[in-house]
Amino acid sequence: MTEHLVSPDYSFTLADRSFTLDGSFATLKAVQHAFKEDLLAVQARVLEMRQDEIALLLATGCGEKEQDTGAWLLDEVGVTGTEYQLLRGHLMAWLLVAMTPKRERAERKKTMGELIGRLTAPSGSSGTSTRNSHSASSAGPRPRFGRATSGS
Repeated sequence: MTEHLVSPDYSFTLADRSFTLDGSFATLKAVQHAFKEDLLAVQARVLEMRQDEIALLLATGCGEKEQDTGAWLLDEVGVTGTEYQLLRGHLMAWLLVAMTPKRERAERKKTMGELIGRLTAPSGSSGTSTRNSHSASSAGPRPRFGRATSGS
């Protein structure tokens, strides 16, 4: 069994900077105290968090200073681009993996890695192509039944 080797930590690289978010009880407790909310509530809000809250969550997870993390976010990532949205995905994945029981963590970590991989794949490289499928408009006219009347 290798389940004891599956750490609740979560690592990723963004804007040429590597991060390891600590999934230990102490760090997760610090997240709850920082947000004055349960972890489930924090995770549920990640997509709606303000930039300063994202900075706080990232800094708390990495053990860094919130001010430095917030400045890096603004200076290197920005808050309107795809990297910032990807960061939100990484934060959600980290919390999900960290809150998963050890016996299920390896599978959850793998699933989250695949999901993030699909998010970072170049456009058009994932999903099903519709190039050769027929839409209603390209498949020809729809069959008509009955006769149209002029109302008289």
